[in-house]
Amino acid sequence: MNMRPGLWLPAYIYSEESNLLYRGGHKLHFKAQTRLWGYDLRQAGQNEEFSQIVVDAPQQSVTDQSAAAQDPTPVESQRHWESEAEQNAVERLEKVGLLAPEGDVDKVLQTVVDNLIVTNNLTIEPEVRTRVLLTSPLESFTIGHVIVVSRGLLDVLPDEASLAMVLAHELSHIALGHRLDTKFAFNDRMLFPDENTFQRLDFARDQADEDAADKKALEILTKSPYKDKLGNAGLFLKALQEHAPELKNLIRPHLGNSLASGKSTRMSALLTSAPQLQPERTDQIAALPLGGRIRVDPWSDKIELIRTKPVAILTSSEKMPFEVTPFYPYLTRLSDVGSEKVTATGPAN
Repeated sequence: MNMRPGLWLPAYIYSEESNLLYRGGHKLHFKAQTRLWGYDLRQAGQNEEFSQIVVDAPQQSVTDQSAAAQDPTPVESQRHWESEAEQNAVERLEKVGLLAPEGDVDKVLQTVVDNLIVTNNLTIEPEVRTRVLLTSPLESFTIGHVIVVSRGLLDVLPDEASLAMVLAHELSHIALGHRLDTKFAFNDRMLFPDENTFQRLDFARDQADEDAADKKALEILTKSPYKDKLGNAGLFLKALQEHAPELKNLIRPHLGNSLASGKSTRMSALLTSAPQLQPERTDQIAALPLGGRIRVDPWSDKIELIRTKPVAILTSSEKMPFEVTPFYPYLTRLSDVGSEKVTATGPAN
């Protein structure tokens, strides 16, 4: 893709091999998408704790009594310390190119979160924020009061009710006071090679916290504007459960908890109220293919919602839940004085 005038860089790789003979004459079918991004990370937040010297301006002396009045309470101190850990972790993920910069997609997620908070009269301080992880594996987790959802999960969710289900689960962790490990408040814990990020950062919860969040999320959803559409969310979980055995890498999280592990599925109580999964029906869309909702700018890591007109599904084979497809990007040739748009006539090669 032409990312800067005169600068062309790879952004997508698509691979496909079919009817390969394996042991015993078994046929293998292989399809893969590879996405590249993070070409310009210079604008990402930099940790300057050990590189910048700041000299405090002289202040007017105060009495012991007024100084004591300025000290935070233990509760305020704990909140501030947790906020330090949250900020350090978020900045590190953005600096390494795993977290998309804040943008319009976050506003969409924030609207759903606000709907859940307002309709349930939840009081949460500091306020809840949302961010998007740029990786494909289906996962969501919290970093303090920040809800993070992966690009891959946003791609395959079929509707707003399913998105509300994911966000309600993470919001429940926050509402229940499930804390972030405050070791991240120490800046030296963020000093490690970028390639070790997945090994050094871990936001997974234990099973007790996950079960409690599932229960709380159901309470939140039943009081929300999405209460009459939870069958759609349950249908998504049924599709995920059915495809889980063949999607081991797609449902294996990098930083949080898995949506489906073994025989257990997150928010499994919604499965009972969901309609029967009927793959042959073209009007029942339980899950979308990867790449159906989010477009990533490989240069800046900025993301935006794909706003193309929905395509009518003509056969059941075109539903392709959780699948990968070839890339046909709409190419733009950039110049110093403007841009000339060129429509791609085939796969990016």
